[in-house]
Amino acid sequence: MDEEESLEGAEFGLEAQLRDFIAHNVKSIPFGSKSLKLHIGENGHSGIEFPTGVGPIDILAVDEEGSFVVFELKLGRGPDKALGQLARYMGWVKAHLSPTSDVRGVIVARSIDEKLRYAAKVVPNVLLMEYTVRFDLKEAAPIVVSVSG
Repeated sequence: MDEEESLEGAEFGLEAQLRDFIAHNVKSIPFGSKSLKLHIGENGHSGIEFPTGVGPIDILAVDEEGSFVVFELKLGRGPDKALGQLARYMGWVKAHLSPTSDVRGVIVARSIDEKLRYAAKVVPNVLLMEYTVRFDLKEAAPIVVSVSG
């Protein structure tokens, strides 16, 4: 490897790795002008793999105004059927947690295919996001030993 080499284009091996990375960095995800934080349920359950009556939500966050943001994560290509899954979770959140506030959804994938782009075009409050992974390695500085005389 060169002195400094980037592993641009690397991928997450497991969806859990992608989920945990986003969950632990949710405050720094650009989401308009609003910052996000993980939702904490009444029973203390965090917004990671948040349990619902229609399946677990990968990540459930809230913005500073109390609006919910549902994240559906896909490791590789985001298929258009992910939109139905996201809509199901958004509907559950709207019915059970947020009847008077907005619920927005985000599909995160390595790449978003054309079918999903067309499908999402007519679904309000859904954002499509592609992720890239960048990992840099650099040589550590050597130990400098001073000789005193």
